[in-house]
Amino acid sequence: MEMNQFGSRQALLDSLAGGKSIPLGMAIPTRQRIARSQQRSEQEYCLDPAGVAQERVLTAGSLAELKEREERFLRIATPGLSWLHQQIGGLGYCTLLTDRTGATIDRRAAPRYEREFETHGLRVGACWSEQDQGTCGIGTALVDCAPLLVHETEHFLVRNHGISCSAVPLFGPCEEILGVLNTTAISANTNRSCQAVAYNLSLLTASRIEQAIFFEENASNWVIRLSVHPENWTPDDSILLAFDEEGRVLCMSRQLKHQLPTPYGDLRIEGLLDVTAERLLNFAHTNPGVPITIPCVLGVSSVHAQIRAPRKAVRVSQSKGTHTPAEVPSSNGTVAPDFGGLAVADQKLLESISRIKLLANNRIPILLLGETGAGKERFARAIHDYSVRRDKPFIAINCAAIPDALIESELFGYKEGAFTGARVKGNAGKIAQANGGTLFLDEIGDMPLALQTRLLRVLAEGEIVALGASAPERVDVSVICATHRDLPAMVRDKLFREDLFYRLNAATFRIPALRERSDVPEVIRTVFAEEATSANRRLALSPDTELRLLRYRWPGNVRELRNVLRYAIAVCTTNLVEPRHLPEAFGQALSADPPARRRPFHHAESEDCKDAERTAMINALTQCGWKATAACRRLGMSRSTFYRKLKEHCIVPSTPRVHGDHKD
Repeated sequence: MEMNQFGSRQALLDSLAGGKSIPLGMAIPTRQRIARSQQRSEQEYCLDPAGVAQERVLTAGSLAELKEREERFLRIATPGLSWLHQQIGGLGYCTLLTDRTGATIDRRAAPRYEREFETHGLRVGACWSEQDQGTCGIGTALVDCAPLLVHETEHFLVRNHGISCSAVPLFGPCEEILGVLNTTAISANTNRSCQAVAYNLSLLTASRIEQAIFFEENASNWVIRLSVHPENWTPDDSILLAFDEEGRVLCMSRQLKHQLPTPYGDLRIEGLLDVTAERLLNFAHTNPGVPITIPCVLGVSSVHAQIRAPRKAVRVSQSKGTHTPAEVPSSNGTVAPDFGGLAVADQKLLESISRIKLLANNRIPILLLGETGAGKERFARAIHDYSVRRDKPFIAINCAAIPDALIESELFGYKEGAFTGARVKGNAGKIAQANGGTLFLDEIGDMPLALQTRLLRVLAEGEIVALGASAPERVDVSVICATHRDLPAMVRDKLFREDLFYRLNAATFRIPALRERSDVPEVIRTVFAEEATSANRRLALSPDTELRLLRYRWPGNVRELRNVLRYAIAVCTTNLVEPRHLPEAFGQALSADPPARRRPFHHAESEDCKDAERTAMINALTQCGWKATAACRRLGMSRSTFYRKLKEHCIVPSTPRVHGDHKD
């Protein structure tokens, strides 16, 4: 075995055995690190320990811009921040997440400690760099690029002597610092060693966040998690490797990278493990989700591995020209980047989502506009799942589906004896049921005018009055509304209250119709993968089927697409969904749709779409005996378009028959 390969495998074993390299800064004893920081604070930053200089806090606008820039980092790290708060928040700890400069972008704190934390400057927007605060957990950890516990009087500024901080930098796959995870207690204990639990929990949580970031950054690659303890797949004892189908190592965990004797630029899987990439991939395809044991690495130890496939919707086999069963994007504990499967690659929709995420945790009503079936309710659910209210109720009510006589009691509830037929103990309305969570009012344009006034009070005052009640009841709800109607026109016609419209109009987002989106091929494959998984089927779309789905205008939007695919999956008795499995009504609608109105292919010029079109044309020609007229009819193309695309796709007739095809 080459010396390089031997050294790489030994480095892997050392890392798995816990012999992790010491991060930059950790080689220096803690007391010495703090002493150096104190010196910097005084000599470089010219801070006065007893000074009353005003703390630096970002403005609302600057904070909003920062959150927008750090959206991806926030999305991945926030679940870890929440988990850490659940463990120690009740013990008097505040958990913070900062960006790479030390600016706080998210925070968790128990309500009973809220005021005290605010007094000590532990708030979103506060800057905790060493230049601003002197020696402190976050700032000094950023300078040293290493975790640190700073206890009470070890802080440089006297005003921070009452707090104890455990700060852990968060690194990306390229070892760049993304931010800091921090836990702070206010005079929780005078003994520094008592902070060890919070410090160790912060280290564990940071490891989990970094692994989630690794998975996200390598979503398009194969990722293998290695451990010597198969019964305990924790971030502390496992190593991550990203590699391609040729076996080239593309990325790896920091602890392994630091152990390697040389840079890993040309390293392959075989250089680390006694197994080929081909064997790993074959095992992953035939045993998805099942761990594999790799025996006798260097003749010393067995390594246990879990393999995650790249995030793809459909894989196309170049050799056979067929599609393999659809794969659902894998989950690694982070929020899906496509916001609940609704936005796959449409840039305008992704931009709207980025802005919505900044509003998800603010008390601002959100209004969703869009055609019927465009996915407004699912979009609202995705907003709820993204927000801090995700563990609270999500209550949806369709204002157009409830009779006018019942909608008031449905929304606001009623007390015992409020009207004839009322339940003996009364009934809590939908708004009360959503208390603490999200209320989704679909088809808000169909709400009666009289109830619009009462809804305005809920938005403005946070109060409801049930039917038959003598006093209002406080509620805390996040309100999302949706409609396909033209609300400004309804306001002009006095059919919708102007004051309610302007209350809802602050945050308005339009969900485009499916035919208007630039990511229709990806949406089709994503929905197909979801429906196939729901039906517990491993299926694939034939190129001809996908071509027909792409050419349809989808007046019923995503809802119609989902129903068509659900039907096709139900009646399909093979592993390939073909045009004959599509509903008869769909075929009739596609045939009746004038070619000029059909969705042109240039709306979806992805390579997968071009491959699907070429394959569908070849299949149609083959099935029609290479008769162009029949193939045109089968594909719904004009003859001129068909011949132009023959040339574009370099399809050469395989029989002389096609040369005289103009006569058929």
